[in-house]
Amino acid sequence: MRLLTRHIIGSITKVGLITLLLCTLMLVSVNLFMNLDSYVNSELGFLTIFKLTLLYTPEALIFALAPSLLFASTYHLSQMQANNELISIYNAGISYRKIIIPILFLGLVFSLLQFAFTEMVAIPASRDSKVMQDELFGLRSTFDNRNITLSDPEQRFVVHASHYNDNTKTIRDLTLILQDETGQLKSRIDATSASWDEGLGIWTFFDVVTHDLDPVNQSVASRRENSVVIEIFDLEPSYFRNISSDIKTMELFAAVKYLERIHLLNPKLWYETATDFANRVLGSLTPLILIFIACTINYRYKKNVLLFSIITSLFIAVIYYVVQMVTLIMAKQGVIGPVWGMVIPMIVIVSIAISERLVLR
Repeated sequence: MRLLTRHIIGSITKVGLITLLLCTLMLVSVNLFMNLDSYVNSELGFLTIFKLTLLYTPEALIFALAPSLLFASTYHLSQMQANNELISIYNAGISYRKIIIPILFLGLVFSLLQFAFTEMVAIPASRDSKVMQDELFGLRSTFDNRNITLSDPEQRFVVHASHYNDNTKTIRDLTLILQDETGQLKSRIDATSASWDEGLGIWTFFDVVTHDLDPVNQSVASRRENSVVIEIFDLEPSYFRNISSDIKTMELFAAVKYLERIHLLNPKLWYETATDFANRVLGSLTPLILIFIACTINYRYKKNVLLFSIITSLFIAVIYYVVQMVTLIMAKQGVIGPVWGMVIPMIVIVSIAISERLVLR
C-alpha cells in the first residue's frame, strides 16, 4: 500500500508540476503580449520589462495551480482505468477509497501551500508591480471614490460626500448630520469641500452652512462660515477610499481589522470588500475542491485518454469558475453573504460530480 501511495502521489505531482510550468509560461506570455504595446510606447528597457514580467509570475502560478492539479488527477485516474490497473488493485483487496485518500491529501497540502505562497510571495509581488507600473506609466490613484455614505459606530454622526480625491485627501459636496445621545437630529452641516490635515489629524470644512435644531422651541438657526473644524468628525481618509482592489493586497490582519470597521461605517461597501477578501482566503481551497471532483467522477473511456482528460478538466473548470463568477457578483450586491459567494460554487460542483457518479454507478 505504501508503494502504491508513493506511486500515486509521485505521478500526480510530476504531471501536475509539468502542467503548472506550461500553464504559467502561457499566462506570463499572454500578459507580456497584452502589455507589450505599453512597454514599447513607454520605451522601457529589457531589464524593466523582465522585472515586471517576473513580478507577475507568482500571480500566474496561483491561477494555474488548481487547473493543473485537476488535469494531473484526471489524467492519472483515467490511465489507471484505461490500463485496467484498477482491476488488479481491487483484486488485491484495496478499495477505491484508499486510492483517492492520498490524492485528496495531496490536494489539501497544495491548498495550504497556495495560501502561504499567496500571502508571502504573490501579494507582495503584486503590490510591488502596481507601484512600479504607477511610477513608469504615471498612473493616477485608483482609490478615488464617489457617492460615499458613512455612519459613526457610536451613532454620533452620518456623513455623505459626492467625491473623494485620494491624492489631495479632500472630499467635496459633503453633508454631515450630527446626532445627540438619543440618536435624534442635532445639526446639519453642508460644506463645499473638506481637507485632511495629516499633521493634526483633523478635517477642515470650507464654505460651511450649519443648521442647528432647537427641539424645545422647534426652530432652526442657520449660520455661514468660511472654515470650520468638527472635532467629533474623526474618520481617517482611508475610510473614504475605493478600497475594493486594495483589500486583495492588504496585509491579512490589517484587512480583517479594516473589514470590522467598515462593516459599521459603510455596510454597502462592506459587501464588496468582504467578498473580495473571502475570495482571497477561500480561493486557496480550489485545488482541493477540483481534485475532489476528479476523484468523484467516473472514467469509462479506454482510448484517447490524454484528449478526454483535457476535455473533462476544462468542462469541470468552466462550470466551477462560471458559477463562482455569478455568485461573487451576487455577493458584492448583497444578495447573498460574502462567504456564500465562494461556498456555493463548491457545493454546486461537488453535487454535480456526486450525482454523476451515482447515476453511472
